[in-house]
Amino acid sequence: MVFLRLTTPALAAKAPSQIQKSAALFIMKCAKCHTIGAGDRVGPDLRGAADRHEREWLVKFIMSPGVFLASDPAAQKLLEKYNGVRMEETHLARADVEGILEYLKAASAGGLSSQAPLAVEEEPMRLKVRMPEEGFSVFWPGLAFLFLLLAAAAALWQFRGHRPAIALLFVCAALAYWTFGGRRYYHLLGNQQGYEPVQPIAFSHARHAGSLGIACLYCHYAAERSDVAAVPAVNVCMNCHGAVRKAFSAKTPSPEIAKLLAVWEKHEASIPWVRVHQLPDYVHFTHRIHVNNNIQCQECHGPVETMERVRQASALSMGWCIACHRLKTGDAPSHWKRASGPLDCAACHW
Repeated sequence: MVFLRLTTPALAAKAPSQIQKSAALFIMKCAKCHTIGAGDRVGPDLRGAADRHEREWLVKFIMSPGVFLASDPAAQKLLEKYNGVRMEETHLARADVEGILEYLKAASAGGLSSQAPLAVEEEPMRLKVRMPEEGFSVFWPGLAFLFLLLAAAAALWQFRGHRPAIALLFVCAALAYWTFGGRRYYHLLGNQQGYEPVQPIAFSHARHAGSLGIACLYCHYAAERSDVAAVPAVNVCMNCHGAVRKAFSAKTPSPEIAKLLAVWEKHEASIPWVRVHQLPDYVHFTHRIHVNNNIQCQECHGPVETMERVRQASALSMGWCIACHRLKTGDAPSHWKRASGPLDCAACHW
């Protein structure tokens, strides 16, 4: 969730909490394909859309785009105009859609674009969420013990001779290696933290989620309503790449995009990605519950928006899960809204 500050008279008249909620919904659900005043993208520019169409038509279209694209002539004309790229189901309640339409009217009147619909004051991700500890940071107890051992080695060198002191210095070197990051390479059996397999297509999350700012839930759309986050089908990739392909048809695609196009043209449903995160069969984990409690993707998956190749950033151990479930609302950064997780065995093992 981003924090938004009102900047225009048109927006200032609204209750800040409602405008913030509607703006955040627009950014999450709509801004990947639409702008407000910055021209067409994958879909049409939405500036003035609330005035160009009947309100009830817009509400029903946003709530059930699949139904409209299959039966409504006006929707079908839009589909044809914008390269046949179908709008994904939004799964929004009517009240949320009404809020987005009010936000569109206010933003259109204020001359704002969806690139900066409001002045956004966003904290760095590392301050917004508790990132998984991947072993790069200093292990402070180990550092304190290292100083004690170094003092002991100095005393042995002075009073007991060189051989015991040298032996202790070897222990200090091993402890320093462990303390300053070496521990990330050594795990208990079953802990695959740091696993970073080569994928059939070199998909860059740093490019898509980082530079382009594509929301996690656009591709992993099942995460907010299912146990699994789901790997997106090829048609989800082609929602954007189809339009890009048409716009730059004269150019030869990169080798990795050529692999994607080959799968698409062969009408294959999916790419054989190598799975990175794997829980034991006796553990039941549901993405839906965690996403709806405002748990951010980075809390479990690490700073995915910086990863060229996805890796397992967390230990995914029982102790690691329980430590998060024990957090109270006040333990998390102030903008989080979360419920304390259950601690009974049956919550995860059933």
